[in-house]
Amino acid sequence: FFDDFRNAHSGPLRFFNDYKELAELDAIDPTLYGMIDTVVASRGSVFAGTWFSTFSGFIIRLRGYYGMSKFFTYYSWLDRKFFMHRWMDVGSGSWYAREYPVGWTSIDGDEFVDNDTEEPRNSDVLFPRDEMEHVKAIATKKMIANRYVDTGGKKEDKPNNVDTRGKKYDKANDANLARGLAGRPMDQTPALVGAHRGHIKCDVNVDSLAYWNEPQGARDFTFTTPFSLQSPSRKPKYLVFTPDKGGFNNIRMSFEIIFIIAAALGRILVLPPEQPMYLLRNDGSKKHRGLDEFFDMEGGYYRERVRFMTMEQFIAKEGIHGGQFPVPADKMKDVLSASRVCNPTRKVMNWKSEGSPSCEIIHDYLVQYAVTANITATHHECLVFDAGMYNKGVPENPQSAKEFCDSGKRKL
Repeated sequence: FFDDFRNAHSGPLRFFNDYKELAELDAIDPTLYGMIDTVVASRGSVFAGTWFSTFSGFIIRLRGYYGMSKFFTYYSWLDRKFFMHRWMDVGSGSWYAREYPVGWTSIDGDEFVDNDTEEPRNSDVLFPRDEMEHVKAIATKKMIANRYVDTGGKKEDKPNNVDTRGKKYDKANDANLARGLAGRPMDQTPALVGAHRGHIKCDVNVDSLAYWNEPQGARDFTFTTPFSLQSPSRKPKYLVFTPDKGGFNNIRMSFEIIFIIAAALGRILVLPPEQPMYLLRNDGSKKHRGLDEFFDMEGGYYRERVRFMTMEQFIAKEGIHGGQFPVPADKMKDVLSASRVCNPTRKVMNWKSEGSPSCEIIHDYLVQYAVTANITATHHECLVFDAGMYNKGVPENPQSAKEFCDSGKRKL
């Protein structure tokens, strides 16, 4: 299979195993190998992804965050080879088969963006390798430039020259927060004001791999949801969900959406029980995994944005007699067992003879009480959080909501 690569390229061909000793990969949980591969591929000079793959999609999105040129990304399906080289709005093609550049060109501003800042070129002509490396180096330099002077946390600096954690920055270099070649001017990206490019703790400097901001901009840092509980005396509200049954990137995408909904609604997020995950269950020592193994749920940013609890904690608090969602006494033992670990592919009737209980036990319990929004991407339906509907039962701006859903344009 790889002979064609060897014959067509003058450089060496490298494989993951070539770096096992150098990177001490044997000391790393093998279920994380795919995530390492994601980072490596996202920083490659050129990437050729797979159509319909959310694994490839996430890599392409990271390349957008990093500011890589769109002309360095291809699809291996020849009919779709140059699809990332031309702008396409969300909804103009398959929703899930590919990535859309709006996912990284307009996330820091208020206005809808329908183009990028790269000059058009003939898509049938490939970049020379040295030109690729030159453009990549420019984008990387923009992202990792240090534009801050530590003020020791003092707040006397001018507000527009201080980030959300009290560090002074040089406004002349605001462009360093832009997303490389896909970046917008600071006056078009108000969400970046007060932000700082993320830092990665490591023995060597690998900050060029940070595609996030830490701290976030002042707008995100000071955000307070209008949907939070109005008084401590009101009963807490929760958000429960069932993980996607696909690969990890499907799970990751759905969890990111769920997390944002929990933050927007001010609800307590209930994590699903530990369970086997597709393609991540080959480790004989640990077949069941929870989402908190992959996300820093105890980290400051998570805690500041969303309160959460495990399913077992939720059952122990609200599933008891007198709780908001009591479990029938004859089912409590099974529900408690399934709230710790469960198997999504096992039927309720035969789990006792096969090990871990079925996740259907938890699902059947939750649907008795939960309100499930009938929204599917298949029918291009739209979810809008409206403070007017929440507080008064009347939409605050129905025309804006209609435009948002009909056209994909974002408006405050």
